[in-house]
Amino acid sequence: MERNVILAIVLSILVIIGFHFFMATSKKNPPSSQVSQSSHIEKKVSKKVENKMPQTLVPARKSIYQAKIKEALVDTSLFRAKITEAGGRFTSFTLKKYRQTIDPASPPVELVNAPKLGLPLEIYPTKAPELAIAPYKAQPLKLSLSSRQKGDLKLSPLIIEPITIKKIFTFEDDSYLFTLKVKIKNPTQKPFTDQLLFRMVSNPVSKLDRRYVFRGPAYSTRGTYEEVKLKKPGNLFEYTGELDWVGYGDPYFLMALVPPADEAWRVTFRRLNKTADEVILWSPSFTLPPQGEDEIELKLYFGPKSIQVLKKVGYHLANAVNFGFFDPVAKPLLYALQFFYRYTGNYGIAIIILTALIRILFWPLNHLSYKSMRKMQELQPVIIKLKEKYGDDKARLNQELMQLYKTYKVNPFMGCLPMVIQIPVFFALYKVLLMAIELRHAPFLGWIKDLSAPDRLYIGFDIPYLGGIPVLTILMGVSMYFQQKLSPTSLDPTQEKMMLMMPVIFTVLFINFPSGLVLYWLTNNLLSIFQQLLTNKMLARSR
Repeated sequence: MERNVILAIVLSILVIIGFHFFMATSKKNPPSSQVSQSSHIEKKVSKKVENKMPQTLVPARKSIYQAKIKEALVDTSLFRAKITEAGGRFTSFTLKKYRQTIDPASPPVELVNAPKLGLPLEIYPTKAPELAIAPYKAQPLKLSLSSRQKGDLKLSPLIIEPITIKKIFTFEDDSYLFTLKVKIKNPTQKPFTDQLLFRMVSNPVSKLDRRYVFRGPAYSTRGTYEEVKLKKPGNLFEYTGELDWVGYGDPYFLMALVPPADEAWRVTFRRLNKTADEVILWSPSFTLPPQGEDEIELKLYFGPKSIQVLKKVGYHLANAVNFGFFDPVAKPLLYALQFFYRYTGNYGIAIIILTALIRILFWPLNHLSYKSMRKMQELQPVIIKLKEKYGDDKARLNQELMQLYKTYKVNPFMGCLPMVIQIPVFFALYKVLLMAIELRHAPFLGWIKDLSAPDRLYIGFDIPYLGGIPVLTILMGVSMYFQQKLSPTSLDPTQEKMMLMMPVIFTVLFINFPSGLVLYWLTNNLLSIFQQLLTNKMLARSR
């Protein structure tokens, strides 16, 4: 029975890991009429690249499009952005406080990474998609902000037909949130009815395998966070209704648009190729009378997926920090790690303290588990005799075993219960260490420079398939071996030898896990060994 429970636990772990590897699901496609309408408009813009003239322009306007295009620069304490006068779109948005690798000289993280497919934000009416890259005049060309200053960057259109679209960005130092005012005007003598589209294309920023974590478009409606998982190029999903925000994110960074509240907006998500996704936000339909004007104001967030930063910003953006099924357990673990980090300045030490705290909380349960396992070991000769006597009568054997457990007050499942309870903690911490930006590039000590990356000690040459020696992982496997040797067992010798393979299996399984997670499991094993030695000593004294 004990063997079956342990095997069930191991299989459960493998199934959950397999789920994270392979079981990504797609949202249902919208009705074909909606797909065909949006795809027709989107393809018109998707096919245009920066240096190609829109073919829909009349010859008289081509000279304006061919005018010398400049770039405006926005520089704050948190980011450095470049906006081209060709469409008033971002050509670059780098985060000063985040590097691409652990090397201090590494370039900062770049959020704009799909220039050939589209730049954020392309804004255009459905009737004139060529205005997405129409020329603007930027004022000023350089905007530098410090000490929480605010500043505007105005983009005035050089094309005024069939509709005038003026953009005003308002940036604030020390904030990743900024405002975009879009002023639209009908310069003609006829009413103009249409919708404005806000288009953004992005690739994953962080170089993590899609099987481990979610990377892609998402949205929030009335505080409910939704991920849009598009498997193949061409897959499309639409949502119409009240939106808190819509955008694109990976485990560490987010680019989000916040439309006006209390209005029904429409959003279209589409997979463009193997990695890039398109997000198009559709405004409600509007009608401008001749010479009429209107204004739409959106908030934009381009920055880290830090739960503290996002909570301060508001608009339910903190929902973007989501650890999936284990979110209710993962969030408290993240807060606990942040709390201990404030006093230690090292997330590795914070993990050790948190592991010790969890172990203390489970101490009584583990103590009962060891006592139950010891009693089961002592009852093993009796159990063997009962099996020999009632081996052909399963019902009678189970009845006698239950009576035996009741007489000696033994719960056969108690030995594995602590491990079962720790599985949610294990996977929740796994998600935190892999997805929380606080753990990204967080060093521990010695060769462990990044707790969100696998543990490797490099020795001057590459080891096949590994690169370096997984020292922490090997120590974890060794500690697990000694833990098993100390644990009382009711298995027969053959089964016991088979179970000793478990440390090898877990070592192989953990070899590419984040080093922070391996540190947690190693610390837990060492504390478990200490408790087993202490419990054995207490039980020996009580005899």
